[in-house]
Amino acid sequence: MLNENSMTRDERLNATLAHASILLGAFSRGMLGILLAFLIWLTQRNKSKFVARHAAQATVYQLVGVLVTLGVWISWGLIFAGSIFVPLVFDSQNPEPLMLYTMIPALVMMIVPFSVMLAWFGYGLYAAWQVWHGKDFAYPILGRWIK
Repeated sequence: MLNENSMTRDERLNATLAHASILLGAFSRGMLGILLAFLIWLTQRNKSKFVARHAAQATVYQLVGVLVTLGVWISWGLIFAGSIFVPLVFDSQNPEPLMLYTMIPALVMMIVPFSVMLAWFGYGLYAAWQVWHGKDFAYPILGRWIK
């Protein structure tokens, strides 16, 4: 835990806003959150190492989150498309009875992309909470990479 007196309230606020900008991303497919975190990094990189490091982490974390989420949704879409076409391969004349066994599990698997999105979003907000309370938060892999 950092000494809260070692950084100003503005530094903590800016670092928190960089992480919490993930809230904007929820309403803009991630882009506004990434943009705000990047702008915080751009404006604060020469003023505060603390803010710059957190803004850089938040920017990369949100960008990776958008890419991971996109990949998971594409994977789910391929599985769903397969659930439609597999019954056609087995019985092209009457695929409807088999679709029950392929489409329902594919629709249930939609939970996976939503869970990934929710977890990514929640962890970004957790980072904002930690930084606001004076803890020097670092994302598991990104934190070691971005210093």
